[in-house]
Amino acid sequence: MKKRTIFLIALVIFFPLNSLPTFASDAANNTIANLPVSFDQIVNPGESVVKEYVDCFSVVSEDAMKYALSGYAELNNEGKISKKDIITIVDFSKPSTEERMFVINLKTKQVIAKSLCAHGKNSGEIWADKFSNNSESYQSSLGFYVCSETYDGKHGYSLKLDGQEAGINDNARERGVVVHGADYVSKQFIASTGRLGRSQGCPALPLEQYAKIISLIKGGSCLFIYHPNKYYRTHSPILKHYNESCLADVVSDLGEQ
Repeated sequence: MKKRTIFLIALVIFFPLNSLPTFASDAANNTIANLPVSFDQIVNPGESVVKEYVDCFSVVSEDAMKYALSGYAELNNEGKISKKDIITIVDFSKPSTEERMFVINLKTKQVIAKSLCAHGKNSGEIWADKFSNNSESYQSSLGFYVCSETYDGKHGYSLKLDGQEAGINDNARERGVVVHGADYVSKQFIASTGRLGRSQGCPALPLEQYAKIISLIKGGSCLFIYHPNKYYRTHSPILKHYNESCLADVVSDLGEQ
């Protein structure tokens, strides 16, 4: 406990919020760069090890990754995550013409799936910039979710999401915000319209990928929908606990499994 306290103090000193590193991509093989250390070493790392670990996660924006790890740690501490190795990040700082859903295996350090992802039709055109927790808003909701059970609905095989943030996304189940496949989520749609098709608020996926991704993340994994939205950042019940020590918490939890 004493060593952990000393490490967390050192982490804050060496990695203030505005100086955390940027990420370098390894998009060619969808594999996050190999670490020069093992997970056992990360459990009690020096400051350089934490920096190297963060550098590996390159497929999303820096803030998206920092906040995703922080929220993951918070939800895991509350016992809400049962599938601990997986985290899914939807990065709405990217346009809909780019892949922006990423399923990451935290323990093997691999991006195991990535795809296009639709936003709600009232959230924007190419870019999502408006978000709501209200029914009939047809907007996406930001924040942290727990991926729950699957079912067969009007879109076929689908995954229910439980929003974890009061006033931000906790109406997701009532609104019917789920992960599902859709024919308007395709490169062909982008080629014909200049943007991806839009949903009624669901993170809809390509027909050729949705079943695989749902099977990977169902059953209690963490999903984080990110956007650099000031209202969300200042009102998120989960990110109010954000601090630099969250990175150590995440790798420590994984290392102990």
